[in-house]
Formats: sequence, C-alpha cells, structure tokens
Amino acid sequence: MQLLVTGAANGIGASVTELATQQGHKVIATDLDITALKQRWENQPSVRSEALDVRDEGQWRSLIRKLESEGQTIDVLANVAGVLRSGRTGNLKGEDVHLMLDVNVQGAILGANAAAAHMIAHGIKGHIINVGSIASLYATSGTTIYAASKFAVRGFSIAAAGDLRPHGIAVSLVGPGPVKTGMLEQQRGDDNAALTFSGLRALTTQEVAETILGPVLAKRPLECFLPWHEGIVGKICNLMPGLFLYMTRRAFNRGRKNFSSDNF
Repeated sequence: MQLLVTGAANGIGASVTELATQQGHKVIATDLDITALKQRWENQPSVRSEALDVRDEGQWRSLIRKLESEGQTIDVLANVAGVLRSGRTGNLKGEDVHLMLDVNVQGAILGANAAAAHMIAHGIKGHIINVGSIASLYATSGTTIYAASKFAVRGFSIAAAGDLRPHGIAVSLVGPGPVKTGMLEQQRGDDNAALTFSGLRALTTQEVAETILGPVLAKRPLECFLPWHEGIVGKICNLMPGLFLYMTRRAFNRGRKNFSSDNF
C-alpha cells in the first residue's frame, strides 16, 4: 500500500510516516519545508520526499501527474498539514485568518479533490483521511479561526464521503485532542489558548498515528475522535452551544493552571 502524507516533516505527519514504514507501506512524504523533510527521511528507502504547498492547486496537480507518469498510484491520502494562530474576535489578524483557512481548509479540500480524481481514474478503492481536531466539535473561544477551520474540515469530510461512496472511496475524519507537538508548545502560556490545556492530558503523536494506521485504516469510519469520550461530549456541546459556552468559564481557569503541567 502506498500513502501520501502531508505535513510529514514533523509532528503527527512524521509519526504517521514512520509507523507506515514500520508496517511495510511505502510513503510519499510531503511538506512545504523540503529541507527539513529530506533531512528527516533521507535514510529511509521506503519514503519519497516531495515539496508541496497544500494551498496550491497547481502543485497538487503537478505532483499527481508526476506520480502517474512514473506508474505510481496512491491508495491512501493522509491530510495532516495544519497551522494554528490564536486570537479573539475583534482582535484577529487578517493574515492569520487567511493562513488557517488556506492551509487547514483549502489544503484539505484541494488534496482530497486531487486524490479522489486520481483514485477514480485508476479504479482505486482508496481512503482519504483528513486530520481535523477535537476542535471540529468544540467551538473554542480564543482559538476562534482554528476552530472554524476544523469545523469546516469536518463538514467537508462528511459531504465528500457521500460524494465518493459510490466509487468505493472512503473518507474519514480523525479529530484528536491536544497533541504534544510544536503547535501545542506555541500555545503554552497563551491566555487565548487556555482551553487547549483544559483537559486531563495531551496525546502523543504516536497515539494519533496508531489510531490512523490502526482502526481508522482498517475500518474506514466516517469519523473518529480522540479521546473517544471527548467526541461524545463534543457532540452534546453541538446540541447545546449555550451550555458549552457557559462551561468554558471554568475550563479557561483550569487550562491556565495546566500550562505548566507535565501532562501537556
């Protein structure tokens, strides 16, 4: 099986790439930072490094054409690349809004679209895995646009699953809670991002990768949230958004206390 993984230079994308190779898969690892990507995977023969700006439709098309010209096919697309900038409404920066919507939403859509066209053309009963967030369910104040972008990724994933089901192509949304990555570290001590630290602990990138390449790859669910109970609570919060906003008052204080916790 061959996977194409975005954001593979570090974080969740790197862990997915590493675990995939351990399982005997081939990986086309992509990232905007081609230097870091090549340094990470230069000694891994089953990993092919390719520069890719997920926001650029032309680059997606060029990469797919390049692979097809070599007789390569993609069985699984793991849309992992994502960015976060905190900020509250009334104090948002336009460049941050564009960055998060372009990378998190447009990047996932363009990638899924390119991969789907490739899979349909080659009769591949493939699998598109979009990495959202637990914020795909929790409209987290303070990281407002990030939450909006991940809500959009969830909506797109569900709709795309309906589009592609007749072709035998599955689309899964994976929504992890906070994960121990550089993205989490940039939020530490940021009062706007206190809700990120309001849970019991942060996940490891290995835990997320094991879920993606374990039950998600095997069972092809429509969505999978980590931890599972947060997914249930999140869906309840969607039914009662007023209650959710009321609960965030205490959650912010809890998150501030957890900035220095070893669990995050």
